[in-house]
Amino acid sequence: SSSDNLNIVWTGYGKKNPVMIFKSETILNKKYMNMKTVGERYHMAYKFTNSECKIIRNILQSHGFHEIHPNSSDYNLVWSNGHLKPFTLRSMSEFQKINHFPRSYELTRKDRLFKNIQRMQQVKGFKHFDFIPQSFVLPGEYQDFCSMYLKDKGPYIVKPVASSRGRGVFLVNHPDQVPLDENVIVCKYIASPLLIDGFKFDVRLYIAVTSYDPLVIYLFEEGLTRFATVRYEKITKHIRNQCMHLTNYSVNKKSDDYVRNDDPDVEDYGNKWSLGALLRYLRTEGKDTAALMMRIEDVIIKTIISVELPVATACKMFMPHRGNCFELYGFDVLIDENLKPWIVEVNLSPSLACDSPMDLKIKSNMLCDLFSLTGLVCHDPMVKTIQQSRRNLEIASKLARSKRPTSASSYSQIANQKKSESKNPTTAGLNSEEIKIFRRVKEEDARRNGWVRIFPSADTWDTHSQFLQFNTTHNLMLHQRLYPDR
Repeated sequence: SSSDNLNIVWTGYGKKNPVMIFKSETILNKKYMNMKTVGERYHMAYKFTNSECKIIRNILQSHGFHEIHPNSSDYNLVWSNGHLKPFTLRSMSEFQKINHFPRSYELTRKDRLFKNIQRMQQVKGFKHFDFIPQSFVLPGEYQDFCSMYLKDKGPYIVKPVASSRGRGVFLVNHPDQVPLDENVIVCKYIASPLLIDGFKFDVRLYIAVTSYDPLVIYLFEEGLTRFATVRYEKITKHIRNQCMHLTNYSVNKKSDDYVRNDDPDVEDYGNKWSLGALLRYLRTEGKDTAALMMRIEDVIIKTIISVELPVATACKMFMPHRGNCFELYGFDVLIDENLKPWIVEVNLSPSLACDSPMDLKIKSNMLCDLFSLTGLVCHDPMVKTIQQSRRNLEIASKLARSKRPTSASSYSQIANQKKSESKNPTTAGLNSEEIKIFRRVKEEDARRNGWVRIFPSADTWDTHSQFLQFNTTHNLMLHQRLYPDR
């Protein structure tokens, strides 16, 4: 039917695997055509573990998926809010996907993130990795913190090691104010943030990683700008005023000064703007936003490269098939008055709550495009292998046609395709695994919609390959084949 062609693309060797394309209109526009047919025909299923998420449920159900029990293994997609336990990966079939990589906490736990970037500062040079505020993990590094304090009086910001949404975060002026009975991370407070109309803000960017070996990173074209609700002053008497120093939406929406924005098409009103609105505003102020975005992309790539070794190693150990894992990270970036971006933190499960129409618009576009990018194969999860499901379809269509057996002709077809792939200059000389990797990235590129691939891109081999640590040839192969003229 016509809606099938709208939301299926054919992928893989011989273009035999149907992959679903997701349309945010199914959520944003109630009159939009029915997109359930394909998902229902293949009995596609999803499950939540550790949490439920309304917008994910809405998107999947409007595309014909049904929800199954968290213990069931007959799923196409698992959406989990917590860390991935490696053993859950072991039994995954090729068509199944989960929204985390093993050991992602290397990036999303504040103490691990800092340690990984600190390691890169030592190994690859401080100047390349100078985009995270100096931090100490307490109580272990209390002495180091005290000696730093003698040189630099702060203020410092204290955060629990593993929490999010501004919970348990406060500012201190003196080491005595830091509790030593729990694990916290103490960071140098960035005292000269860029202000808009006197207000401090930070930016939430959505990053998708579809593979750690080779490393493939996408940045979503739209993000959120979150403002503090009280004008910023650099005086220490205000240190207790959380609403001035923290831009977390969860902190500020409780403030009486919080201004809501109820119109999805107005992107620069109230305490939450879109990223696009911020960049337009900065351009009118004469700021070089292209250079700013390049710097932001640079620090995002380097942040992910700093965990590439442990995560790629875990993938090699635990992930049964290349495409099983993908991940959506929420990067919080603070821009200082010199237009230098600082990584504040990386969120494992960025908030998908939609408190305003603009939120709903940005997040539903982002998530639908994420599911399309990820490449969910249209496949009945009761049938465990893709080959089996293809065989069932072929048998069914043969019975319907009951013509002569097509084995001989299909063999020659496959042989011809193999021949043409070996002659194809972009894949010549690659082994079958490399061809698979290359084909997958090219196919992702055709389905990326609002996602922009920031690694690999034409320049990243020159600028960032020196920082890669997981020793494989896949990154080089991918750069060479995608950008043969470089």
